Amino acid sequence: MLKKERIKPKKEDLIEFSGEHLYYEIWMFFSACKLLKKTEAGTPLYNALLESAITHASILIEFFYDSSSFPDTARASDYLKYPRAWKRLLPSYEQYFEVIHSRRNKELAHLSYDRLKVAPENKRWSLSRITNHLKRLVHLFLDNADKELLHSKMYDLRKEMD
Repeated sequence: MLKKERIKPKKEDLIEFSGEHLYYEIWMFFSACKLLKKTEAGTPLYNALLESAITHASILIEFFYDSSSFPDTARASDYLKYPRAWKRLLPSYEQYFEVIHSRRNKELAHLSYDRLKVAPENKRWSLSRITNHLKRLVHLFLDNADKELLHSKMYDLRKEMD
């Protein structure tokens, strides 16, 4: 099977995409986390909000770390003047985010038998830690992105994350 060539969007497409889809992913993650704080744990609503938050977190992590192999996947590097510098600025994926993807894959996105191996005390998600790490990534991205490639409403996210 031939590997498809990476798609590099035009400036107008990047602006439109960031104003709708990238904005949405960030907004939904932080909104779901805020709602989780007000929702009783163990209820269907809590579980749905938790799954939403983790799903959006995973999408954002893939975006910031350029970790998808699909040629049409949006990447943070599409928005940066200096993509190589971005890789040096990023916090350690292994230290901060690898466990999120691993747990999402085994405990949330796939009906795996590995779920039986998770001890009750390890079933809780540390949403405050995940939120803080993702907030740091969003700020880092906004500080380093080419402002001409981002929709202006992306900068409104700074207020919405707090």
